[in-house]
Amino acid sequence: MTAKSSRAVAATTATPRAQPKLSTAKAKPCRLLWRTRVVMAERGVRSVSALRRQLAALGIEISEAQLGRIVDGRSSHFNAQVIAGLLTALNCGLSDLIAVR
Repeated sequence: MTAKSSRAVAATTATPRAQPKLSTAKAKPCRLLWRTRVVMAERGVRSVSALRRQLAALGIEISEAQLGRIVDGRSSHFNAQVIAGLLTALNCGLSDLIAVR
């Protein structure tokens, strides 16, 4: 048997590494609470329309209905550009806009 073929045999007969066991405890997922309405009030932004105008000035187009769902915490999908626009328009950080529970 050549050295090359003996390595091939060794590679196929090697015992697999032990995989770490995953915990069987059921952990509850974190819940994200959107504080957009609170941050808007703190910054003096009175309406979704006013916030939408600020986003439009930054070049971010979003429908008023979709922005309303985000502001009210009813949207399950978020665009990174919209989040970045909210942070810029409201002059806040991500931790101001989202609370983790």
